[in-house]
Amino acid sequence: MKIVAGLGIMLFAVMATASQPSLSWPETIDLLAQERTQAETCAETLKTSSDKGAVATGRLTYGAAKSQADGVIAGLTVALVQGGQPNALPMILTSLKKAGAGLQEVCDAALKTASATGSKGLVEDILKAPIEPIVNAISSGVSALWTGHIEKDKLELETIKGQLDAAKWPEF
Repeated sequence: MKIVAGLGIMLFAVMATASQPSLSWPETIDLLAQERTQAETCAETLKTSSDKGAVATGRLTYGAAKSQADGVIAGLTVALVQGGQPNALPMILTSLKKAGAGLQEVCDAALKTASATGSKGLVEDILKAPIEPIVNAISSGVSALWTGHIEKDKLELETIKGQLDAAKWPEF
């Protein structure tokens, strides 16, 4: 009986996952832009801290995470133009996870310094927002787009490349 119930739960989970539509370029770029906005907010908040050690550590962590995010965007740009090479996808997904983990560290440090100064409201809500769900959704979109058919319309390619470029994180 337990096996049948377990199989039923697994089947339900597979069906629920299969019924979710794959993310398209606009949706994936939207998520990358959300991650960028969160990076900007967390970095700007941390830079206002009087804790020089936290700012210095945050700058290094942000720089490492930004380089990973830049690598993801560069990989997506290449995949857009040339098509995704299957052996490159794991590296892109690893870079995405590293960027997310670094961003989470920066946001946690920013939240800690903001809480020490009594900051409340919208900024605090942004700083508290978990990064992992966004990273997981981007990973899902990247995986689907990587192997999907890519439209070679020049105007569409240039538009998407411009949107990818706009999703790059700013310097710390």
